[in-house]
Amino acid sequence: MGQEESVPIKKENVAPVLHSNCRKTIENLALQGRALPINRGQYKFGHELGSGAFGTVYSARRVQDNKAVAIKVVSLVTLNNKEGLMLTNSILTEIEMSKSLSQVSNHVVRMHDFDFHRKTGLAFLIMELGERDLEKLLKERLRLTSTERKEVWRQCVDIAMTLHDNKIVHLDIKPQNLVIFPGNKIKLVDLGIAQRAYKHRVGSNGTWLYSAPEVTNAARGQMMLNTSKADVWSWGAVLYRMTYSEPPKYTRPCFQPPKHLAISKDNNLTDVLRHTLVSDPVERADPPWLAQHPYTTS
Repeated sequence: MGQEESVPIKKENVAPVLHSNCRKTIENLALQGRALPINRGQYKFGHELGSGAFGTVYSARRVQDNKAVAIKVVSLVTLNNKEGLMLTNSILTEIEMSKSLSQVSNHVVRMHDFDFHRKTGLAFLIMELGERDLEKLLKERLRLTSTERKEVWRQCVDIAMTLHDNKIVHLDIKPQNLVIFPGNKIKLVDLGIAQRAYKHRVGSNGTWLYSAPEVTNAARGQMMLNTSKADVWSWGAVLYRMTYSEPPKYTRPCFQPPKHLAISKDNNLTDVLRHTLVSDPVERADPPWLAQHPYTTS
């Protein structure tokens, strides 16, 4: 790629690259093993860690001091300006919220730097590198011990309270967005679609089954009020995944285990699932309820 022109990520810097002619260049761009200038540093890309609807995350090292980092790469080359501005807003939201929340909680991933290469239309978000996400651990281990599960859960509730206290709704909490760091510390990532609480969102968001039914099933154009109860379903879904090896269904009663498995013998755990995996958000528990529950405190 050479020395690409770097500029801060701002809406006015994105418009010149929002056309489909560059799409082939972006799709064919190989980053693994490449060294790129990103803002104030030079970074050598390693292997791909994961990808989603809005970008791909790579392991990397900062050349000058060999510091290990994770770099999220998002292509802002789109078919229309509206889509490009939506992606830009998502990036700016992730940067803003990650920086503010990581200052008040050590369970939110820290953002180190960010940059935008005008020529390629690529945005780069540089953050601290974890060991693996919770989903990868669960696939390897199949099921956690009760002690391990409760250790993860208590950290999840800590994150839930941080979001609640700061009036932020994540809208896409799932095992893939919970990264494990040394010492089994859990940190939340991917705040790109997060929104302020008590404001309205339009249409569906999130990830099927891990996001609340009212989040994923919202009709196009439907206005919904953001509250932390949307995330509470997701926290319950994560606990369900750690307990029964798969996410819950939207079929009532949602807290019941898969047909081939017996219900958990831990009555406190089952009570949490009973109060979080509730289709009606009015009937659903809130984060303070989770923080005070015996399953969390015992």
